[in-house]
Amino acid sequence: MITKDKISVTHLQVGMYICQLDRSWLETPFPFQGFYIRTKHELEEVKRFCDYVYIDAEKGTQSYKENTPFKPSPLLVEEKKRQAESGKTKSKYVFASDLKKIPLHIGKYDAITKPFKKEIDNAKVLFSDLSYSVEQLSFNLRVGKGLDVSETKKLTKSVVKSVINNPNTMIWLSRLKDKGDYTYNHSLRASVLATVFGRHLGLEEDDLISLATGVLLSDIGKTKIKRELLNKSGELSEKEMAIVRSHVELGVEMLAKDKNVEHSTLVIVETHHERFNGSGYPYGFVGAEIPFFGQIAGLVDVFDAITSKKAYGQYMTPSEAMDWLYTQRDKMFSSKLIDDFIQAIGLYPAGTIVELTDNSIGLVVSHNPEKRLRPQVLMLRDNNKNDVQSSKTIDLSKRAFMSKVDRPMVRKAILPESLNLSGDKIQGILQRNAQTGLKSLFG
Repeated sequence: MITKDKISVTHLQVGMYICQLDRSWLETPFPFQGFYIRTKHELEEVKRFCDYVYIDAEKGTQSYKENTPFKPSPLLVEEKKRQAESGKTKSKYVFASDLKKIPLHIGKYDAITKPFKKEIDNAKVLFSDLSYSVEQLSFNLRVGKGLDVSETKKLTKSVVKSVINNPNTMIWLSRLKDKGDYTYNHSLRASVLATVFGRHLGLEEDDLISLATGVLLSDIGKTKIKRELLNKSGELSEKEMAIVRSHVELGVEMLAKDKNVEHSTLVIVETHHERFNGSGYPYGFVGAEIPFFGQIAGLVDVFDAITSKKAYGQYMTPSEAMDWLYTQRDKMFSSKLIDDFIQAIGLYPAGTIVELTDNSIGLVVSHNPEKRLRPQVLMLRDNNKNDVQSSKTIDLSKRAFMSKVDRPMVRKAILPESLNLSGDKIQGILQRNAQTGLKSLFG
């Protein structure tokens, strides 16, 4: 049983564990069901939202360490010992220097420097160019041509700058692109997610570029695997699974031959399928044995995979995926990484279709990190389920002009096909009216 002590926020200190707030978790940017105060920035954030909180004094004293190493189970220890004896745990590219602590500056990019409407046209061009570049790169490899990532790296730098300006624009674009080859679209979306996540963590711009590039190229080895196998809907045999998993080694080998590919990219590609509890591949690394960028790459890879429409299998809404991720804390990924990811991306990221409490339907334009249930939305259908005839955006956190009544909140996220809403149909809705400046989004 947890012993809770009520405490004024003026007496909070870094290292304390908050197990309950004086308000709903959903009305704040904080992780669900408790969190450690790790930085002065987080301490100030709590003071901004709350008057008092409840802390778990026992959990928040000597047990708190920001870099507490993960302790694997005895079975995993034995398995790693057997792997070491067979030489399977030796990475080609991960060195001790790759395991150093990456400096984080949460709050560094808190301010959005360009509004959505001003950044969207620039982001649209960049996303389209990057999409074409990755598609061309994949095509060249499939037909036996050489690898040249110079143009892709150049475009990635521009994408990073756009995300720094406004993280919602690229998320929006990537979530609405539901046509074309799943593999390279997945890489694009995962790279955008990683960049937005890195922005939230306050990574330096050069580190953001390295992270975005590595994640973008992490599945490049799949170009050497038959598409029939990659798109197979049924359960894979042991042999087939081994072939699919070989994309990690194939990708690293291809990239290592290109002098324009940085070491950090090779590390991300090699470790993006490692998992915190040692259940990943190809080496079964555990906890801090996985480079930090490899951990991020693995998390965004999984999140996009379970929230993206494929030719086979079911998928989740972002909020359902966040709930599932929470069950994987210190299993597939570290609890700290998952908590930060939820704060960075939100329960209802840009591009999520949501049903509001008045039964109307909207498309999230910008998630609200402070009030998760009140994002900015583009209205698609009114509360009578009729299509909205104009591109009308509403900030759910603000009351209508001269009104004393709060706007509706998000009730739940909805999968597009449940409403017969494809990317094309949403584009059509956007193009009906040019007044908001969103008409040109998909022109």
